[in-house]
Amino acid sequence: MRTKNFIIILCCVVLTSFIFIILGPAGQQNDSIKNIVTQTHQQLRELQENLRASDEKTLEVDEKYLAHLGFIQPTFNGTKSNFSIVTYVQDGQAPSVILLSQNIAAKFPNEYLLIYDLGLSEDDSHALNSYCNSSKCSVIIYDLSVYPSYLMDQRMHAYRPLVIKDALQRSKQILFTENYIRYRGTSRDLHDLKLKSLQNGGILGWTTPLAVSTLTHPKMFGYFQTNAENFQFSRMINLDAIFITDTPIVNEKILLPWIKCCLTMECIDPIGAQSGGCKYNKKPQFRYSGCHAYDTSALNIVLGLTWHDETKYSLSGDTNTIFYQETLEQATKILENKRRNSSDTSEHPFTDE
Repeated sequence: MRTKNFIIILCCVVLTSFIFIILGPAGQQNDSIKNIVTQTHQQLRELQENLRASDEKTLEVDEKYLAHLGFIQPTFNGTKSNFSIVTYVQDGQAPSVILLSQNIAAKFPNEYLLIYDLGLSEDDSHALNSYCNSSKCSVIIYDLSVYPSYLMDQRMHAYRPLVIKDALQRSKQILFTENYIRYRGTSRDLHDLKLKSLQNGGILGWTTPLAVSTLTHPKMFGYFQTNAENFQFSRMINLDAIFITDTPIVNEKILLPWIKCCLTMECIDPIGAQSGGCKYNKKPQFRYSGCHAYDTSALNIVLGLTWHDETKYSLSGDTNTIFYQETLEQATKILENKRRNSSDTSEHPFTDE
């Protein structure tokens, strides 16, 4: 966009110069041409300087945001729990998060569930609170209006690290999960994963088959003073489910730069970035696919820069024995069946699709 504006302004300046030359008095044309050329050069220099300044890739954000997030001093004064499962819900997603709350209560009855309400309708909010009404389940209304408006864009998910940061002020360790995830594992499985996360330095996620460079717009790397070549053989972890522990390293080396990127529009959403149109058939496969993963890309960059070894913060292998996904459409149908006392008694009748 900045380059396009520069070209448009340049064309306008040149066109205006020609008009003045053509319409100006003959005796004054030489002086006019000199003045116009001088002014044009000066304007071009100023435009170039402005473009260079705007192209500087830095992660400087307003301190009021960092203060609001608790980086300067904690914003939550309550007692921290040892562990919580954390998710969020947006308008229209109530059925999915309601079924997740039931899934957690059935599989991990001793664990706390924190649900961040990022904009439910009044009716959906009442419905959710009727299900999340025990001492082990809490709904937290999280106001994103104090931040730049683009943070609500579901394409970028720039709100996820903010939710995680707030949750880590309430719990020493969390399992952050999307509300479409359902768990098959046992309490013992969860306990083992929590320990593994602590042993790995505070973060534990699951890898995907794709390289970080494949799903990260090349311009994002510059904001972290690195380049795509350093991530061609680092596999991307996703944010479907991830264990995060509140440690100084996680807070300063991971969360802070991750959130700074999400609060810098040009970092989280570089010019030309898009979430669709992926081309995974490029050779070699670590080449940029044309698809950008926004907040997930930023997280993987800071993880790679901090530990330089994906085994320090991730697990590989089939996750189907631990959890699976359930679409919003499936969740809506399941919840409707439950409300109608359907003869189909299966908790999740769509899991075989």
